[in-house]
Amino acid sequence: MNQRLLLILFFFSDADGNIDETMPSSEITLEFIDMDGKTRLINRTEYESAEALNKVMDMGMLQGITETWNRLEERLKEVK
Repeated sequence: MNQRLLLILFFFSDADGNIDETMPSSEITLEFIDMDGKTRLINRTEYESAEALNKVMDMGMLQGITETWNRLEERLKEVK
């Protein structure tokens, strides 16, 4: 089984790319696993505290990431 990891540090920023220190950052790990010619993708996101997680959840983060993964799935079907 072939496996690859990608680690991303995510920060909120303003339009100029300046990090917003008042917003929680996150550490995102994407794990790509080759499974008989198909790829399984596992996404893990960690926050520094439950309060930080609750803050982004209250902002609609779950809806946003769900829409992102759905758009990716649609795009992959188009190019398949």
